[in-house]
Amino acid sequence: MGSSSHFPAEDKLREKSEYHGWEMSLDLTLEEQEVLNHVRGRIYEPPSNASTTARNKLTSVEVKAKKIIRDSINKRLMAYISELTTSNENYDRLVSLFKVSDTNQVLFLRNKLKEIKKGKDESMQAYFLRITEIKNDLLSIREVAPDRELTITTLGGLPSEWYIFKTTLLNNNVIPGFEELMARCIQEETRMEEQEMSALRGNPIAFSSHYKRRNNSRARSKGKVELKGGRKGRCYICNKIGHCVRECPDIKDTSHDDD
Repeated sequence: MGSSSHFPAEDKLREKSEYHGWEMSLDLTLEEQEVLNHVRGRIYEPPSNASTTARNKLTSVEVKAKKIIRDSINKRLMAYISELTTSNENYDRLVSLFKVSDTNQVLFLRNKLKEIKKGKDESMQAYFLRITEIKNDLLSIREVAPDRELTITTLGGLPSEWYIFKTTLLNNNVIPGFEELMARCIQEETRMEEQEMSALRGNPIAFSSHYKRRNNSRARSKGKVELKGGRKGRCYICNKIGHCVRECPDIKDTSHDDD
């Protein structure tokens, strides 16, 4: 009667997306069964003059380890290790089979992170979301992007009008972490927008055009339209409640005067 491999059936390796969960579960199972060091080649075969008991013990460990490994994968993956003889070879083949793919993915994601730039009409929140998604994709394949690297990369992707902001931060002795940088950038974006709107407030038509253009660009980056000047909101032209910017009577009056 064969012994149980003790490997959780739900953690079996079937496809690449399951690799990291499988590797962790396999290592824990091998360690629990006291054969992990043997599988990783840290325990060497006894010399030819070793006792029969010692050799039989090694054979028993080897059989146990191979059974755990083979029970941990889907049958269609068995072809990749069927010709191998030792548990160490089995383990290394399966790991290398997916590690190569991970290496290519890491290179792709790191290059994507390196070249990231904030779009002209992209909101700061959307920009940081794109960077966070790349960071999380790297984490999913056990590649950690250091916080300082994320901060430098994020600052490097900001447009030219952010030069003073970037220079000020980089010249400080303590560079903020990624989360703190996001908060500062969103705050600075709000300040810059308020300053720009204040400059346009004297020209209602130009202000309305700028406001509509900004909201339309943000709707594209978020995938939905979010107009702040709703019917029950506050108009940013006359500062009155009850109508949006495009319905402001001040704009209509100005347009009528121009005619």
